[in-house]
Amino acid sequence: MIKPERGFLRNLKNLDRRLDCVFRPEHGHFVIRYDRGYGEPVNLHMVKRDDGGFRQPDMRDLKVIYDGDMTNKKPELELAKRAYELLSVREESKRKSKEAFRDMTKDDHIQLMNAFQKAHGVGKNKAAFRPIPYKPKGQVF
Repeated sequence: MIKPERGFLRNLKNLDRRLDCVFRPEHGHFVIRYDRGYGEPVNLHMVKRDDGGFRQPDMRDLKVIYDGDMTNKKPELELAKRAYELLSVREESKRKSKEAFRDMTKDDHIQLMNAFQKAHGVGKNKAAFRPIPYKPKGQVF
């Protein structure tokens, strides 16, 4: 049976006595659980690498658990922080949609001009050079 490091367990218990870390063989990762006092413990966090592989729990996982705990934070500050994050996401989304519309109209402008010219039999608007009128030889005007 695989066990987490003792130092990590000590720090986890210092955070909250009801927290525990166990290895779950069905998916091959450590899971940090919270004992509610009744029923089964609740899984809070699965310990894994960024690519989904196995790793031992460490301070990163304690930080995730600590950041998720709302009892040690002021609600006004958390709500203000979340509102700012949502506002910045909304502004970024607006900016990206504006750019997408601009890029689409750039592309569609050329396609629309070509379709209009084809439908109405119109050639190019201006010649790339100065047109010289045709004068047949031998005739005087």
